[in-house]
Amino acid sequence: MVLVALAAEPVVPPVPSAPSVPSQLDLRVPQSPSAAATSDTTVARTIEPLPSLMAPPPPRDLTRVETRWRPFLGFVSNSWGAIGEARIEHYFKKPFMLGVEVSPVAFASNGDGVGGATHVRAVGAFVTKHLTLGLGVGAKVQRYGSSGLSVAPSVRLGSIDGLNLYLTYTHALAPNKYTNKLTTGFSNALARLQVPVARGLALELDAGVSLDTWAFATLGLRHRVIGNGGPGTLYISAGFGLAMIVDKSPCEYNNAFPCGSSATSYGPTVSAGLEYRF
Repeated sequence: MVLVALAAEPVVPPVPSAPSVPSQLDLRVPQSPSAAATSDTTVARTIEPLPSLMAPPPPRDLTRVETRWRPFLGFVSNSWGAIGEARIEHYFKKPFMLGVEVSPVAFASNGDGVGGATHVRAVGAFVTKHLTLGLGVGAKVQRYGSSGLSVAPSVRLGSIDGLNLYLTYTHALAPNKYTNKLTTGFSNALARLQVPVARGLALELDAGVSLDTWAFATLGLRHRVIGNGGPGTLYISAGFGLAMIVDKSPCEYNNAFPCGSSATSYGPTVSAGLEYRF
């Protein structure tokens, strides 16, 4: 009887629970890994500013070789001459420079043989962006005059490759040509004004005067042919002007033998120079 009663009761199937509905729907399309990587990648390119035209940084950790010559044919018949200079300088990583220079070299002839005067010196300098202080010590050599010791302090106001004024003032310790007494006195002075007019191009006014005796003045341009001022840079320079050399005048009546060989010439000149850095 119990079994019959249980079989007679209807069996109610279980009601499935309703699925949970999220409170917010995310309708965004999922990004692929490649798209996400692309969106997270940023390409940045920076361009270094060009160095200052008037005050670029000075040379560092390189060697500089320079030479410049001013040849001329004189107004005096059969005369000729030249005034030049040459130097090699090494610039260290620290603000110092050491080198050797032959400056100036002045020689002339008007038929009595070649006469000339030159100064050979070891040089050192303290070099910064806006100031260079140097000192050279060596020998003065002159054919018809007197030879001796050469001491030359120098200063450069401004950057070596920018706007600058360079001055060298030389004293010589040598026998006096009239008394033969050892005398210290002024020998020569050199000056150069450089004014940049464009990147790699500068106007130059170059001048010098000496009691040996010689003088010159030129106006020209300095052009950077290749390089950026560091190793592998080549400069050329050219100009025109006037030059004069008197190693010994034909007659000096204060001397025991007043007249003798001389080397005198003066006239218009052209200047040409090269500078290379490595």
